[in-house]
Amino acid sequence: MDAESSRKRRWPWLVTAGVCALAVVAGVTVATNTNVLGPRDLCDGRLSSEDAGNSLDGFGRVTGKTNYADGCFLAQSGWLPGAKDARLALEPRSVNAVDPFGRSGWDISGAQNILPGALPGAFDQHGNGWVSLPSDCASIAAGTSRGSRTVLHVNVEQGEVDPAELARLAQGAARELAVDHDCAPPDPEAGTAGTDLLEASAVTRSDPAAVCALTGFALAATAPAGSPLQEQTSGSRDGAWFCDLSLEQPATGPDSDQEHGAFARLAIVQNPALLPGAKERGFAHAVCGGKETYFATDSLTFEWASPETEKERAAASFFRESDVQDRFIAAARASLDCD
Repeated sequence: MDAESSRKRRWPWLVTAGVCALAVVAGVTVATNTNVLGPRDLCDGRLSSEDAGNSLDGFGRVTGKTNYADGCFLAQSGWLPGAKDARLALEPRSVNAVDPFGRSGWDISGAQNILPGALPGAFDQHGNGWVSLPSDCASIAAGTSRGSRTVLHVNVEQGEVDPAELARLAQGAARELAVDHDCAPPDPEAGTAGTDLLEASAVTRSDPAAVCALTGFALAATAPAGSPLQEQTSGSRDGAWFCDLSLEQPATGPDSDQEHGAFARLAIVQNPALLPGAKERGFAHAVCGGKETYFATDSLTFEWASPETEKERAAASFFRESDVQDRFIAAARASLDCD
C-alpha cells in the first residue's frame, strides 16, 4: 500500500476521532458550566435551577443543598472564561413578635426594596433581606419562642445577584417551605406569582410643605446647622409604604465622609402580614378605606441629629419628635380618608 492510500484511509478515522473528542469536550463543558444536564429542581424541590440561575448574576453551573434546619444553600461556579462564583443562603429564622418594626431599628424601611403580597419582604441593594412566612409557620425555625414568628432570611455570601429575580426566587421558596409544613396561605391566588419588587427611590430633598410627598405634612426646610431635609421612600400606600427622613450632609468638611443615615422612619401599613408587628409596637391605628391601617413612626437616636431632650432639640433648631409623628399621622389619615 503506497503512502497516498494509507493517508486517505487514516483521514476519515482522524476526522471521526476529532469529532468524538470535540463532543466529549462539549459534553464536559455543558455538564460543568451549565444546568442543561443537571437537576431541574434544587433544595428538595423548593426552587428550580433555572430560577436560581436567573437570580445569580454570573455564568456557571448552579447547585443546591439543604441542611437539617430547612436551610437552602445555592452555589454557582464554572471554569470557562467569564464564569463567576456565587453563593447565597436562604434560611428560616425565628424573629421577635414586633419584627420588622424592632425597637432598635427596623428590618424594613424606605431605604430598602419592598416585596409586596401575602408573603412580603424587604431587601437591600445587594440582595440581602427576608421574606415573611405565614403566622402558622412559626414552628419552622429552631428555637422559636411563644409570640414570635418565622421569616426566610436571604444572605448573599459571594458574587452578585439580580435583586428582582432573587426576591422572586426567595418568595417562591418561602411559599414552598410553607406548603411543606402545611402552613401556606389558604388562597393560592394570594401567593407570589407575578409579584414585582418595588425599588426604593433615590434620596431627594424634601418639600417642606409636603414631606414624603404627603400633602399637609409640613416641617421646617432646614434643621441643625442649616442642613436641608431629605427623604427616601419605598413600597406602595395600598399595602406597605415607607419614608426615611435624614439631613443632607455638606459636600466638604468633617461631616462629608460620614454616613449618618435616617433620623426618623415612617410607614403606612395595610398589608395583613405586617400588621401584627405594627400592632405589637402599639403604633397609631385607624380604619382607612375599609382596611386595618397602622401609622408606624420611629425617631432614631443619633447625637448629631437628635438631642436627648425636647428642650435641647428646640435649642438646636431640630424638629420636635411629636411634630414629626403627629403631623405625619394627620397627613396620612387625610390622604387615605380614614374613619
